[in-house]
Amino acid sequence: MLLLVVVCSLVSSLFFYCQALSNGLGRRRWALGGLVFGPALWPMFCMKKRMKVNKAFGFNYLIFKA
Repeated sequence: MLLLVVVCSLVSSLFFYCQALSNGLGRRRWALGGLVFGPALWPMFCMKKRMKVNKAFGFNYLIFKA
């Protein structure tokens, strides 16, 4: 059970590092957060990403992602 928790934390850390790198967010900060909180950090990451887009383009800007 403990091994599963450690592996999940490491995978989450790597995942959040790659996502932060591709979205222009702080890499080390999100990797450490993924290591500590695991997948529970995903809603916070999505909100931070949305806030960054809204700050850059404004709230009335429509973005289509393919």
